[in-house]
Amino acid sequence: MRPHTLSALVTPAVLGAMAVAVPALAGTGTARQASSSKHCFHVRSGHTTIRECLIRGPRGPRGFPGPVGPRGLVGPRGLRGHTGGTGKTGPKGPTGPQGPQGPTGPQGAVGPAGTARAYAVVEPTSPTAATLIAGQTSNITAVTEPMPGVYCLTAVGVNPATDAAAVSPEVSYSSGGAPGVVAVNAQHTNCAPGQFEVDTFTLVGAPSSNYAFTIVAP
Repeated sequence: MRPHTLSALVTPAVLGAMAVAVPALAGTGTARQASSSKHCFHVRSGHTTIRECLIRGPRGPRGFPGPVGPRGLVGPRGLRGHTGGTGKTGPKGPTGPQGPQGPTGPQGAVGPAGTARAYAVVEPTSPTAATLIAGQTSNITAVTEPMPGVYCLTAVGVNPATDAAAVSPEVSYSSGGAPGVVAVNAQHTNCAPGQFEVDTFTLVGAPSSNYAFTIVAP
């Protein structure tokens, strides 16, 4: 009598309520779930088999997001590659064409006056006399010719014992317009100790009073 009482209690209404409220009944008691995409199953009550289908309920609220996981460890840094060596210097290229000539620069300032302390142009006037050309003489105050071809010159601010003088032939005041041989006698053997001595010769070496000359004491 007990199975019959259970069969009487399990009515289709009760089974429907159980199908909605308790989906897990599909796998308990005498229930067998059918292989259906609608989630249907069969319930056997006594000698009666009832097919029931589960009704999907409303979707529940979305759960709270979980906490952020810990950050992973930083991986090891890779090895830095080696710097390559300096390459060889390449060959020198060909010389380029010469550029155009630049414009002429401005004229420079006039330089200071020369440093010659004494100079003169000497003109012989006779075998035993000579004169200084004015305008081309400075600090040479006198000239004498004690013998043909021997000239003694007096200078201001110049000491013949310690200073040197340079001489050269001069043709415009020479006899015949021809130069002779002109030389300084540093020992000034034929002149006074404070005078410069200049000797003039022909081209064959004979003393002569026919040749003019210039003298400069720097």
